[in-house]
Amino acid sequence: MNTSLPSERKRVAEPELEILLTEYEYSRIVKRSVASVRRDRLLRQGCPFVKLGALVRYRPVDIRAHLEHSLQRLAPRAQAGGGE
Repeated sequence: MNTSLPSERKRVAEPELEILLTEYEYSRIVKRSVASVRRDRLLRQGCPFVKLGALVRYRPVDIRAHLEHSLQRLAPRAQAGGGE
């Protein structure tokens, strides 16, 4: 017989689960419309997502990785006018 309270069981299980963001939350983070985010999914572009039945969710770790991968780094420019 389990004598722990439901709230105690929930506290134990919570750290194992990560928070998943909705497509609306993701679209606000990347500052794009929900329609653009949906189009990216349809074309298999953009951030990886989790499909739970009809629900679409995004993992924060995937969002960070996608943004880092999309980061454009500029190469240092050579100085013009000869070297000293």
